[in-house]
Amino acid sequence: MISNNTGNNGSMCTVRVGSRSLPLYPLVIVCLGLLNTCLMLTAVVIGIYCGKLSEESAPDQITAQVLIIEVKQLQIMLTEASKAQEEFQQALETELRSHQHLKLQLEQNKTIVDGVHRKIEALQVDQATLKSDSSDIRESCGRCLSGWLLFNTSCYFFSFTESSTVKKSWPDSRADCIRRGADLLVIDNLDEQKYVSGTIENMRGSRNNWWENGFWIGLTDTEIEGKWVWINNVTEVEQRYWIDGEPNEFGHLGEDCGVIVYTSDNPWKTRFDANCLQRYKHWICEMTSS
Repeated sequence: MISNNTGNNGSMCTVRVGSRSLPLYPLVIVCLGLLNTCLMLTAVVIGIYCGKLSEESAPDQITAQVLIIEVKQLQIMLTEASKAQEEFQQALETELRSHQHLKLQLEQNKTIVDGVHRKIEALQVDQATLKSDSSDIRESCGRCLSGWLLFNTSCYFFSFTESSTVKKSWPDSRADCIRRGADLLVIDNLDEQKYVSGTIENMRGSRNNWWENGFWIGLTDTEIEGKWVWINNVTEVEQRYWIDGEPNEFGHLGEDCGVIVYTSDNPWKTRFDANCLQRYKHWICEMTSS
């Protein structure tokens, strides 16, 4: 119970505790002191707890900082890798362009080389022809006409030596020989076969298609199909000189005229049949030497 006592010196508040009355202000001071002490203890406890909490959370903060640094480093590395990839791509494209340019140059060089090889082959043919002509001229000593070759007792004209491009049908080729005072070639023996085959070996316009390099000769079966005869109606036709599978009368128009060609596989099998009018070839004329 709180009461006010008033005297000569003023008023004073008191608090009754049981049968005793205690002054109010000293009690308030004691209570405030106790409250202050509790607050200080609470602050100390909270400080200790916060310190422990900070110590426990510090490794997590350090780990986060390390991760941030590593992420930045990875970003830098990624940027550098992207830049290196772009540089590599540019270098690759440059190399590809260079490769294409080199490939084009190689193709152009191959074309040039092929052209040179063809010219060399043509020159070799011309050289061989000139050597043969000069040798035969020296040997013939006027026994054969100019441009004709001498072998044994006969003179031979190979149309290839006059023109490597002009070709005729079988009838036109024979007419040309007759105009020159001769006739198409008739092969009488093995020596003549060897001579003719060896001579036309270097007279080839195409190295791949052997049938395009043939020469008309005086061999035909126009009168009786399948009965091949020489135009002199004397010389025997020997079967051993036909190329395997020839004569074969290929095509609906027939093949009634004989052709001789050089073949590297077997230089003795040199003859085949062809269409007399539809095919155009070089020809060989023969006449007796003077």
